[in-house]
Amino acid sequence: MLQYFISSGIFLLFLHVIHVLGTCNFYKKFGISYWKLLIPIYNIFILLKKIHKPVWYIFLLFIPLTSIILLFILWMDLIYFLYKTERKKIIIFFLSAGLYIYYINFFKKTDIENKNDNEKKIENNNTGILLAVILSLVTHAYIIQPFVIPTSSMEKSLLVGDFILVSKIHYGLRMPVSPIYIPFCHNNILGIKSYFSYIKFPYFRLPFIKTIQRNDIVVFNFPKDINHKILDRKDHYVKRCVGLPGDTICIKKGILFINNHREDKYLLNKIEKSYFVKTDNIPLNIEFLKENMDIEDIDFIGENKNEYYYQIMLTEEQAKKIEKLFDNIVFLKKNTQPKEYKDDSIIFSNKFGWNRDFFGPLYIPKKGDTMKINSENLHIYNEISNYEGEKKINHNILGKNYKIKKNYYFMIGDNRHNSFDSRYWGFVPEDHIVGKPVFIWMSIDWNREHPMNIFHWKFRWNRIMTTIDNNKSYLSLFILFSFIYFFFNKKNNDYLKK
Repeated sequence: MLQYFISSGIFLLFLHVIHVLGTCNFYKKFGISYWKLLIPIYNIFILLKKIHKPVWYIFLLFIPLTSIILLFILWMDLIYFLYKTERKKIIIFFLSAGLYIYYINFFKKTDIENKNDNEKKIENNNTGILLAVILSLVTHAYIIQPFVIPTSSMEKSLLVGDFILVSKIHYGLRMPVSPIYIPFCHNNILGIKSYFSYIKFPYFRLPFIKTIQRNDIVVFNFPKDINHKILDRKDHYVKRCVGLPGDTICIKKGILFINNHREDKYLLNKIEKSYFVKTDNIPLNIEFLKENMDIEDIDFIGENKNEYYYQIMLTEEQAKKIEKLFDNIVFLKKNTQPKEYKDDSIIFSNKFGWNRDFFGPLYIPKKGDTMKINSENLHIYNEISNYEGEKKINHNILGKNYKIKKNYYFMIGDNRHNSFDSRYWGFVPEDHIVGKPVFIWMSIDWNREHPMNIFHWKFRWNRIMTTIDNNKSYLSLFILFSFIYFFFNKKNNDYLKK
């Protein structure tokens, strides 16, 4: 914690120097002494009073990103003050990322002294908009963040087209590691990195409201993201946490076992797996399956002598229903890989020959564990060494004890045969945890091949305004309160007109 606050203080001091160098002549022409200019925070307070801006702006200094925004606002107001009719200078200011203020400060002559108080006063009619933007930014960065589900790896729990809200405070707010980035952009914008990677803070997390529980759905940064090295700029993934620190997981015939116990039965209706289906004489009614049984992933493999072959993602309950509904089904078989099959894309497959349906047993490291490094656990050490800040194994460390510094988690998608998860890339360190999905505020069923074709969008009304844990709907309450708000707001406006 101390390291994080020291880094934040150094960063704010850096911004202070930038502000002083970019506005020193402005302060002089305003008649403000240099010693006042050099005092951090106080110099901003003086400038806010001078240009008639709200004093509460000063609190924006204490959050790294909003402190940058505050400087931009002050600098832009100074340009407005000096060149009210020259809007092109504001455009130049933005195109230069604010550096234009240095040119004005050192090389442009101004006549501030001759301006009267009325000319000096800057309009404050954009304060409400600014406040809304700041509140949105702080909420997005520190409390709750919106996401959209782009893939089917978590069906049936989260569907493609679900717009979810993720709480960042449930598992403890992770303070931003990269303080300079474009607001509301994660790591890319138009193919260009949206953050400055040369300044970063140490990892620090506030106390949690609750710990991660087994089977929680969790949003986290992808540990093996090779395109983005900074922790909080790595790609976001959402999976179900099936393995906690200290657990041993194992998959046999596609069935997950945790600490030698089969996973909870209540998940059976949420877990999808791949099934091979063969029909005789008549093909499957795909439209019926999609519209009436909520089945999306249906791949037609081919037809041979009036026999039709399909690969479909189904839950166990759906598989049983299909067998009863269609008399022409010759067989419906789970697409389970044989134990002898070695999948090179699976983690540790080179050592153990695992695949997606036969995996483990694998121990999940826990903070404080002491392991004597040998040929039996070498694969675990090599997997976590980068996250622990250690070097890969060498001959000198064999036989020595190593104390694990972090907790690790094992994440798997509910769409077990169509999910790129911990079976393929390994553990999720505790510092990569982002938060807990808590709410679906919008859900759109779109054409997965052409998602931007809005004419084919369908609203999933049964999922809009629902909680993720228990699917409790708040849509009717939202509509009711919206109606009450607009009704009384209209009445109030009518009264004012009279």
